[in-house]
Amino acid sequence: MKTSGGFVDAHSHLRSTPLADFGVGGSCLEEAILRMNAMSAVDVEHDAFLACSDLISAGVTGVQFIFHTFGPSQQYLETLEKSLNGIRRSGIRARVILAIADQYEFFPANVRNLINLPNFVQTGPRMKPVDFLELIENAQKRNPDFDFGVGPVAPQWCSDAMMEAIGSIAKKGLRVHTHCLESEKQRHWISESPIDRLQRFGLLGQNTSLAHAIWLNDKELDLIKATGTHLVTCPRSNLFLNSGKANCTKWLDSEISFGVGLDSIGYKESVLETAKLSLSEQDATHALIIGGVNAAGLSSDLDQVLWRDWENGIVEEVFINGKQIISNGKHINSQEIAESRELVLSQVKSDLKAREQRHKALDEVMDQYLALLKS
Repeated sequence: MKTSGGFVDAHSHLRSTPLADFGVGGSCLEEAILRMNAMSAVDVEHDAFLACSDLISAGVTGVQFIFHTFGPSQQYLETLEKSLNGIRRSGIRARVILAIADQYEFFPANVRNLINLPNFVQTGPRMKPVDFLELIENAQKRNPDFDFGVGPVAPQWCSDAMMEAIGSIAKKGLRVHTHCLESEKQRHWISESPIDRLQRFGLLGQNTSLAHAIWLNDKELDLIKATGTHLVTCPRSNLFLNSGKANCTKWLDSEISFGVGLDSIGYKESVLETAKLSLSEQDATHALIIGGVNAAGLSSDLDQVLWRDWENGIVEEVFINGKQIISNGKHINSQEIAESRELVLSQVKSDLKAREQRHKALDEVMDQYLALLKS
């Protein structure tokens, strides 16, 4: 049997149900983002617990979790803490990124509000920058056992005022993580490119990691290298969402530090197979362990995975921070996992008809929406 350090999923939304099971996908990233509004609501704590437990079953001992929800600060905090409870129950290491968006989530700046989207796509009340800063402080005080970070969900989806607030808290030492250039369209979502925007607000550097980064140009890659910013490639997600493919060979040649993110796609393959979509086995292993630790700022010295089948991603034993989580190929708390899975699956199944109706409502506007994006 092979022994290794634990893998790090350097970009996750901690969803336990595959996107395809929710009917999310389509022709491009932007269609998928819109269709995510049709997804079924499930118990947040059980969902996060299952997602973490499934990661551990795949040899992942650390995760960078980007959390975001629309709504006022109290709702944000309550939902966040349900996720944190699920993470605690699993035993996984986690960097929890408190993310925010307050503009242009579904339309580029120059075509905003030209069509009416279904009511369930509404983003809800906007959180003010001062409220977001207070929320971060409250989350840290109430959950001292977690390592937090901060970031825009994506730089083009945050106003200048919110970016300034994020920059101010990042200067105090919080790590930064965000989506960046996941599709070519996102470069032109507003008048300023995502990388220029991050640089203007002081959000590039050794404490920052950028997920996807598919459409970086050579000048931007030079800036990433010069600032010590980390990247996170999400190859399976990018294929599933028809976003493109990151040039990891160029990243390696440029000696840019990067990890691998699974992005909660839920594709049935081993973590190593996912990483090998873009990398050799040697480079994939390095990115999953060392690159992931560096991108997320996690410690993994006391994490160890004993593999029953390395190539197929089957684990025999998993230790996180010296504590055994999996023994003889089974979770120590397997009964608890089974109960949570039954609950979440029942919620997904019971919402099937309503979910289909939401997708039908999106179908009615999707051609017009995509045509606007092309224009």
